[in-house]
Amino acid sequence: MKVRRGIAALCLVIGVGLTAGGCSMPFKFLVAVWIGEDGKPVAEIRPCEGDRAYSLALGSRPDVEPATAGTPSRPVPDALRETSWHVGHRDGVTSAVFPLFSPPASWQVRARGPQELRPGYRYSLKFRSIEGRRSAYDARARFTAEDLAGLKPGEVWDGDAVTRKEFEERAEESC
Repeated sequence: MKVRRGIAALCLVIGVGLTAGGCSMPFKFLVAVWIGEDGKPVAEIRPCEGDRAYSLALGSRPDVEPATAGTPSRPVPDALRETSWHVGHRDGVTSAVFPLFSPPASWQVRARGPQELRPGYRYSLKFRSIEGRRSAYDARARFTAEDLAGLKPGEVWDGDAVTRKEFEERAEESC
């Protein structure tokens, strides 16, 4: 029994050490979302110069109440549980500005669920950049319909409401 406890404690220490030891990839501010002039969401991805975006994906989930983490704040029909798409393009993609729910057809997007911005959902638009055979960095913007509706003219959402110029500066500094 003591041996099992010792092994369990050792595994816990190793697991915590690996997690705290910085095994995660660097995060960069290279994704922004806003509402376009036509009232529809627009996105921009900006891999660093010479890099490409792989594993580019949009995902959503129902918003949850903090007191009941993991439980939707209201009943959600199965058909509306998730809006998502991901890019199947093996060569990755370069910098682009595009309608959030209508990425370029050349990206070979695979979509699931309603492709529209809905209140009561949290969205995440993300990509990963790869150097050689290993991941170099991640970029992501998490947002809600309410976040985008609260933007002032000239602002974008990259995790916070920032001006277009501030986003450009953050992107440059991230690279």
